[in-house]
Amino acid sequence: MNNEIYLTDELIVGKGRDRVCYQHPHDSNLCIKVSISDNKQSKREVSYFNFLNKKNTDLSKISVFRGTVKTDKGLGYTFDLIRDYDKKVSKTLRQCLESQEFSIEWIQPQLNELKNYLISNKICVRDISPSNISCERTPNGVNLLIIDGVSNSNINPLTIRLQSLVNTSIDKAWKGLERKLARIDRALMSNNE
Repeated sequence: MNNEIYLTDELIVGKGRDRVCYQHPHDSNLCIKVSISDNKQSKREVSYFNFLNKKNTDLSKISVFRGTVKTDKGLGYTFDLIRDYDKKVSKTLRQCLESQEFSIEWIQPQLNELKNYLISNKICVRDISPSNISCERTPNGVNLLIIDGVSNSNINPLTIRLQSLVNTSIDKAWKGLERKLARIDRALMSNNE
């Protein structure tokens, strides 16, 4: 597409430290991530997705990179926009936990399944955060998908090629996720007292 895409604040679905994520105004199944300062994170993700695609990796639990577009905010990187079965944009794990739609204990089996998926498919995630996991509501329950941070978490290129190093990388990132989930849980308990 050669035409520049105009992005308005009404299209914002998320905002991170480095990027703003917008609903694609012309394709309801895509989002556009635009960097706040530089495109370093997006370029790292694109490179890693190219690596995963060459290996024919199962990306069924990942918001997949779909290409770049020109926007009025700069170069945009398109990814799958995760939606619930009712077509609403899926909430993040953080949003679901903070609004007490379900507990960490209730979602734990799906979290375990997500971790096993990452390990069995050798997928590194730079930052596994409750804000980077989408909770897709289906008629059969909740499906967890990684929506951000899929990239080599280390400058060592072997990290993404050797299973033992992949496992170490995932375990380290997962421990970070568990700490963040514990903080959310403590905050919710103190709010409910």
